[in-house]
Amino acid sequence: MVVGGGPAGSLCARRLVRAGLNVLVLDRHAFPRVKLCGGWLSPMVWDVLELSPTEYPGGLWPWSRCHVQHGGRLRTFEGSGHFIRRYEFDDFLLRRSGATVTQHALRKIERREDHWLLDDQFQTRLLVGAGGTHCPVARQLFASKRVKPVAAQEVELVVGSAAVAATRVGRDGEPELLLHDDLGGYSWNVPKGEWLNVGTGTSEPREVLAAWSAARELFTNAGHLPEAAIDGLKAAKGHSYYLFDPSNLNDCARDGALLIGDSLGLAHPLTAEGILPALLSSKLAADAIIGGTVSRYPSRLAEHPLMRDYALAAELLAAGIALRNRGRDRAWSLPSSKTVTRLTQAATARAFAWMFSGHPIPHAGVWRALLRKAHFLTRSNPT
Repeated sequence: MVVGGGPAGSLCARRLVRAGLNVLVLDRHAFPRVKLCGGWLSPMVWDVLELSPTEYPGGLWPWSRCHVQHGGRLRTFEGSGHFIRRYEFDDFLLRRSGATVTQHALRKIERREDHWLLDDQFQTRLLVGAGGTHCPVARQLFASKRVKPVAAQEVELVVGSAAVAATRVGRDGEPELLLHDDLGGYSWNVPKGEWLNVGTGTSEPREVLAAWSAARELFTNAGHLPEAAIDGLKAAKGHSYYLFDPSNLNDCARDGALLIGDSLGLAHPLTAEGILPALLSSKLAADAIIGGTVSRYPSRLAEHPLMRDYALAAELLAAGIALRNRGRDRAWSLPSSKTVTRLTQAATARAFAWMFSGHPIPHAGVWRALLRKAHFLTRSNPT
């Protein structure tokens, strides 16, 4: 039984069905349903799905450039990826799974000898939690996460292809990304034909509304939003999710119950991409079930190159925040000038564009060695 019919739940169900298992997917919504998400797919997604972009029947917007606003300057970088509308994408994947789907809002999970009993009417030996941030399987059967969730404010609205084309920064599907000055999040403006997806995400939930207001004003004043979209932005809604933290992987399988996707908290710690890690975890979970090695699922997930890259990104982010805070506390900073500031901002924007394209962190071994040395020096000389 799979609780949650999003991309993670659908792919897991598909792999289990193909292996000959009897699979039931429970979701509290009827599909297709609205899902707040930018709909960004990095190139590796198609390999995990075992699907070619040409085989996908829904709206698909490829991009080869992204436009990054940071420090008051707009820079354009090469990259690659696709955007989709989750309304179509999730419905396609769920139908493609071949599993039986039942609309049901799960409330109670009980352990009965060698099986799980759900709401006194569904019985299963193997239970997969794929219900997102508020997944009932995660909340009832697994420990609370050590880290707090991040927040987003977002809206996807239909405006008209002519209006969108007249105001977008680049070609159709090319994202405009606004890196917040404190690097505590970013905002986006993504054209998708006659649709626009506009939103803001922040690591500190209390700051999301102020950041959303600032981003909306910047995009509007720059002429990058159609007049017809202004009122529609007021309908933006908030949601939350967990970024990757290595501690999230410590508790993701027990007694035939597994967590995958956003229920586990796997979104990229810097770019917040969530679809790729959700699909990867669902593939590894399904393979563990099929192979009768459920107990090895956590270690296989933690050892995967993608998760190792996410762990490095999380550690680099933590080190950067610690360095910034230490500078504030001890009243020291790196030498600054307009040239240094511009170069730093340009390098930051380029690095973000690199990761937004789904590329791993380059020279990972060098970064790990530097972090180990930094930890040693900090322990040896706290001042």
